[in-house]
Amino acid sequence: MKLNIRVSWPAWLGMNSTADIIADTFAKIWYEVITNIEYQSVIKWWLNHFDVNVSDTNKSLSKYADILIVFDDKNLENNLSTLRKWAFIISNKKFVDKLKEKQINLSNFKILEIEINDKYDNTYLLWVLFKLLWFSVETSYASIEHTFAKKWVEIVEKNKSIVEEIYKNYDLKDITSYNLWKVWDEKKVSFWNSMIAYWAIENWLEFYSAYPMTPASTILSEVINSKRVNYLQAEDEIAVINAALWASFTWARSMVWTSWWWFALMTEALSFALQAEIPIVAVLAQRAWPSTWTPTCLEQWDINFALNPTFWDFEHIVLVPATMEDWYYMSWLALNLAQKYQTIVIVLIDKQFSEGKSSFSELKTPWIERWKLQENPKEDYKRFELTDDWISPYTKPWTKNWDFIATSYEHDEYWSTTEDSEMKVLMTEKRAKKLQNFYEKENFRGYEVYPALPPVVSMPSWKNINITKPKKYIITTSFISYTAKQFVDDNPEYWLITIKFLKPLDERILEVIKYCEEIIFVEHNYSWQIETYLTDKLWLKFIDWLKISNLRKYDLMPFYIEDFYKLKQ
Repeated sequence: MKLNIRVSWPAWLGMNSTADIIADTFAKIWYEVITNIEYQSVIKWWLNHFDVNVSDTNKSLSKYADILIVFDDKNLENNLSTLRKWAFIISNKKFVDKLKEKQINLSNFKILEIEINDKYDNTYLLWVLFKLLWFSVETSYASIEHTFAKKWVEIVEKNKSIVEEIYKNYDLKDITSYNLWKVWDEKKVSFWNSMIAYWAIENWLEFYSAYPMTPASTILSEVINSKRVNYLQAEDEIAVINAALWASFTWARSMVWTSWWWFALMTEALSFALQAEIPIVAVLAQRAWPSTWTPTCLEQWDINFALNPTFWDFEHIVLVPATMEDWYYMSWLALNLAQKYQTIVIVLIDKQFSEGKSSFSELKTPWIERWKLQENPKEDYKRFELTDDWISPYTKPWTKNWDFIATSYEHDEYWSTTEDSEMKVLMTEKRAKKLQNFYEKENFRGYEVYPALPPVVSMPSWKNINITKPKKYIITTSFISYTAKQFVDDNPEYWLITIKFLKPLDERILEVIKYCEEIIFVEHNYSWQIETYLTDKLWLKFIDWLKISNLRKYDLMPFYIEDFYKLKQ
């Protein structure tokens, strides 16, 4: 089953909470849920919609809605072109009448209208939906009590009375309901930014600093409300990154968060962190460039920036989580890797990743790893000691014999400034080589293949695999992978590779793709940043039989399942 329910009305009038109730209720009866919110860059009014995509298989986004719950005539008219034929429209009767007065044809849709004469518009419309879906009254009551738990008792009781009235008296006009009942045990569902903050906190985050910036702003709110992490809401991103580096200098697990070109304000401090080998995790939430008039919309323009955030001749780590489960694992992993390799770790996400909701399953958790922390350093302690693995021991300030300076100048093993040519070569190689053989040491892959190959399969021994070999691979990252998996399920000639580590790049991916006929890069930017990066790093243009193509989108909207079918045209 695939069902897309769209809630659409002016900002500030309860659209988000209405969509949240829908998503939570479907999760309670087992279904997979993923949401997508699109809103214009104003505080109030205008055209906005919140899609709740429901499925009994893979989660994916669709451009077209099966059911529209709408609050005013402008949003109703705006959504008509993206409704499926015979879609349901649930609306206050007066808004339907306004479109009829304008002689707009609604004959292709099933109209469920209701006269509403009080302020509880969204409640009436929501419970008409629930009657159409034939959710039980008990499920409806549970949603009310959960959503309005912090409200007055009178509000909860008023909502319950509306439910009772709708279920008893609203006439579905001989329309067959969906009759959705609980399938199995309920799933968990959460808002991405809320869970991102929660997971980082659970993963022993010790310091967080940020300046509020869409789409990352609500993470700061979650950290503050948790009362479990030292935090700083600073005046700008320069203060944010420098405060976090000071915390990291004390070997606290530290994280900063920002978006868009405000990341540029952090680059000088990131250069210092690389030179002084101070660990830090920076989460970069991508959004549309270059005009400030599209800050609430989606694009992935910051990939090259994340790969090269500062000067050359350095190595660092760039993670790209693709699912909610990934983020739980990668928030912990990012904090671990930053301290283990004493480097900067950039976690690259996007607007859809930040502001949607999703159901999720088992969460995989690594252990806390601080690596070469010394509790009792020797008197001749060398903070930047040249070791076999190029990673130096570190210790916390105020520990006996800990003394050193974290300097941005070139230095020797102790920390003293130097212009010695031999030492310059050794220290440059030290900072670069500690990430050599990264995947062999960490024992995981930097990408995921879907459908997954049998565990016994060892790439590239395709000739011994008794399965259909893929002719075409879609290569993508981040939130796009959700919808890409649904497309692959429906079109078995395609397989999917989701890149989860952009840097260091897991070059074993070449052994997967070099035996297919075509690879298609799918990304949210005009300048094909992932395609250029992988093509250059893996020398793909020198594989004579391999066709390289792409599917790019930069219209501010996410990839819908309908977009993927352009590959078959």
